[in-house]
Amino acid sequence: MPEITFLPQNITVEINLQTKTNADAAPRSSLLEAARLAGVSVETPCGGAGICRKCLVKIISGEVEVKSGSYKNEKENHVLICQANILDSDVTVGILSGLYTEKGSFDDDINNIIDFEINPGVKQIDLQAAKSNYLDGLSDLDRLTNALKKTLPDNFADIKIPLPVLNILPVKLRQNNGKIKVIYYFDNNILNIISIENTEKSDINNMYGVAIDIGTTTVTLWLADIITGEIISKKTDYNDQIECGLDVISRINYAQKNSGELKRRVLKTVNNLISQTAGENNIDINRIYRASIAGNTVMTHLFLGIIPEYIRLDPYTPAVFKVPAFNSLETGVNINPYAPVSFAPSVGSYVGGDITAGILSTPLCKDEDNSGIILFLDIGTNGEILLGRDDFILGCACSAGPAFEGGGIEFGMRASSGAIDDFKIDENNNIIIKTVNNAEPMGICGSGIISVTAEMFRRGIIDAAGRFTDKMPEKINKNKKPYKFYITDNITLSEADIDNFIRAKGAVFSACRTLLNSAGITFGDIDKIYIAGGFGKYLNINDAKTMGLLPNIAEEKIIYLGNTSISGAYQMLISEEKRRKVSETSEKITYIDLSGETGYMDEYIAALFIPHTDIDLFV
Repeated sequence: MPEITFLPQNITVEINLQTKTNADAAPRSSLLEAARLAGVSVETPCGGAGICRKCLVKIISGEVEVKSGSYKNEKENHVLICQANILDSDVTVGILSGLYTEKGSFDDDINNIIDFEINPGVKQIDLQAAKSNYLDGLSDLDRLTNALKKTLPDNFADIKIPLPVLNILPVKLRQNNGKIKVIYYFDNNILNIISIENTEKSDINNMYGVAIDIGTTTVTLWLADIITGEIISKKTDYNDQIECGLDVISRINYAQKNSGELKRRVLKTVNNLISQTAGENNIDINRIYRASIAGNTVMTHLFLGIIPEYIRLDPYTPAVFKVPAFNSLETGVNINPYAPVSFAPSVGSYVGGDITAGILSTPLCKDEDNSGIILFLDIGTNGEILLGRDDFILGCACSAGPAFEGGGIEFGMRASSGAIDDFKIDENNNIIIKTVNNAEPMGICGSGIISVTAEMFRRGIIDAAGRFTDKMPEKINKNKKPYKFYITDNITLSEADIDNFIRAKGAVFSACRTLLNSAGITFGDIDKIYIAGGFGKYLNINDAKTMGLLPNIAEEKIIYLGNTSISGAYQMLISEEKRRKVSETSEKITYIDLSGETGYMDEYIAALFIPHTDIDLFV
């Protein structure tokens, strides 16, 4: 049986080749199925039809059979994994999408976190339980309770102990003459025991937690030491639900048929990230004692296995805004089974925990806000927007689609190595590109799409509707629609791609205008614009203004925050105060349903041009 090795995960699986279909045919199996067997995530939003070209991989060694007519880059030895079959030989495959460890300083995404006291709520305490005496009337649980009450400064109403922990209590109490360590947390004055350990274990003092951002397109996880607050590792993977739909509406529709599958898929993604991260750092997952999760309203429902259907039906009522306290065993998160799992609260059908967690990185979550009026944009597949100051906060959401994250674009990709993120045309019509990590160009990320379209608009290559003109005809293929502009010999941007982006930026800009109109203010009244979302790290502000994504306000007023959903989940992970603050601030937000706002569609239609039908906003 051939062995298939996937890098950088370094996972090897043996494959049973399928039976020959006829005497002349060679036995073969799908390379995509091998990846799934290995637990390696590969983005296949087209369902493996070979259309989206998102599942590009590099054949490092060995040979595969590529289906006739399928895309293949022989120079780089790139193939589409969904269109490749394994023959009777070993193959090493380099995954160009899917799981990856983020590079650079951890401060990239937490540079706006203000110093605060680390208090994760999960604590440990060394106890000396009294010895059992003949006919003293005390059970082992009584002796544990008495020791806790004697040692802890806090009074508590009761103790909750999981049955499996109670099962081992008699042994633990007698292993070291009553000396034990108890891992616990409080919930509504109830002391919840997570674990009871033998104090002689060398690694007993290590306590870890995971912060998780469940995005529609990607899932990000940070592993942290919850005693010191140190971030040990960060990883990101595509949300395995992608095969069931690219946006929240398509996921809701899919859930009508099988909501359980969507829960299993996202749990698979999360638990694979936990397993990979813990394994690489030699950490026992039972030492992970807390999880904190941020996700939009639909993603939270799907993660919990709750039918999301009624979120999109009048009167648009979610099952839950503030998720009750659950442990990891109940949620399916593969850490210590009795560890608490916290969720950032939602405030509306499409304004969820990703943006309420994100406000921890803005002045909107301060006790005293003297920063003026703030516009906070979390731009992803689901664009979420907050507008406010210390005395009011308005919130809304728009379906931007996946264009900002490279989705819905033929050669789109996320902002990882090889993604084109900057584009210029010099006076001699030479194209100059820059890629993430200066790697060989593989596709275009969201900020790259903005850069390319903005430069083409400035050069007159596309008009206000995003259609190609007669400029630089040598770079444009008009033999069939959609017409395509060649950025490199192998990477194009089509009129259909540009149209997808214009609709995405139009959705975000019109949502901002609708919020401003609701508050009776204009862009000129805004003191700061905070931008969150993965694509913004490489965003050129002038290009964003050229395309009509951002208004023409002073650049110093615009601040990029990084992935505030994950940094907010991290703050909630290690600070009870931050969890309380998110809960309190979320209650201040007034949710605006754009579908019920008169004038929103007019705003949207006006924004479907470059930069906008109201040019005064951009001059």
